[in-house]
Amino acid sequence: MYHMGLVKADAIPAEFTLPKAPLLILVDDDWDLVHPRTANDALVDALAKELKARGLIDRVTTNEELARLRQSEPNFERRGAREVGRLAKADTVLWLKVVRFTLEDDLEMAVSYAHFAVIVKVLDARADERDAVRLWPKGREGKLVEAKVSPHDIRNCKSIREAHTVVAGRLASEIAKLFYEHQEEQ
Repeated sequence: MYHMGLVKADAIPAEFTLPKAPLLILVDDDWDLVHPRTANDALVDALAKELKARGLIDRVTTNEELARLRQSEPNFERRGAREVGRLAKADTVLWLKVVRFTLEDDLEMAVSYAHFAVIVKVLDARADERDAVRLWPKGREGKLVEAKVSPHDIRNCKSIREAHTVVAGRLASEIAKLFYEHQEEQ
């Protein structure tokens, strides 16, 4: 009856409620796992779109704004997420550390799933004390979120850029679910 839609799926509550303040989505790929950076930029765009569409946030720092900041700010790469959030005039930072990215180079011959995984943390860029910076999760490790795309879907992509966008979109959807109530997938 569950699979026929006669029984309603269980609701999964939001794990955290994002503040309605200006948000910076910061993708940290210090292990240099994503080449080119297309998937990182696509992840920011897709996640911002998803969060806005659900009414969870009003303003997100764009990739273009962050790129200008990266160029104009000396030692940008050495700054912490809270500092970058302040420079971007964001109150909250959604920090995403890339821990896995796998995508076959030859899209037409793809036989393995594409994977994109990040550790998620929500930080208060306006916090003055170090202990007050972490908003969620309280544990030191953060929350691992992972998405995978079938080889069939990867083979349907016309370019690496499109494949990066598809994988990033799938991950953005999974990350966004952390912040709103949703139905368990059937």
